[in-house]
Amino acid sequence: MRNREAGFSLIELLIVVAILGLVGVIAIPSISNTFRFSVQSSARELATLIKEASNSSQITGKVYRIAYDLKSDQYWAESSSEQTLLKSEESEAIEKERSHIFNKDDGEKKKSSFNQDAMLTKKKRTLPIGVKFKDVYTEQSQEPITEGIAYTHIFPQGITEKSLVHIVDNGKNEISLIVSNLLGRCSVEGRYIEPKEIFGKGVK
Repeated sequence: MRNREAGFSLIELLIVVAILGLVGVIAIPSISNTFRFSVQSSARELATLIKEASNSSQITGKVYRIAYDLKSDQYWAESSSEQTLLKSEESEAIEKERSHIFNKDDGEKKKSSFNQDAMLTKKKRTLPIGVKFKDVYTEQSQEPITEGIAYTHIFPQGITEKSLVHIVDNGKNEISLIVSNLLGRCSVEGRYIEPKEIFGKGVK
């Protein structure tokens, strides 16, 4: 008697394909919801850190800033005991021109007075897998910051640099974190907020 040849029949293969298709239909919405939850929770955690930095700034008298690393998708809090003034693009251009005229530009960058604040962020926080910073807008820049490190400055007087942070995920879910000028107040919106809505017509 011959042994039955090993293998799957056409009906068995169709059943397997149907089961895989059913699993996919069930799993895809679940994965999408997971990404949406991740991007929303990330924005809320960032908003909480900004609020904590604002409170610490008022208590300690230090200037704080939140750093957003758009390459590594990390963020953290920094502080400085020095009084820091925000510089616009125009004022930085004037200062650079003056340095050139009076030969004060030695080609070396001035060392920053800011250091990572271990009380608020002992280590840099990384956004979850599949979640990243899209861009950052601040009062200092008329253009979207899409690379390098962007900052939101926080001052002891309860004043915070107005900022707009866009966070996205692989499922194309977009979250906008809006940082207001007063007391580090933040709002999280489940859509892409245009910068003109926050900063006016001057911002692109």
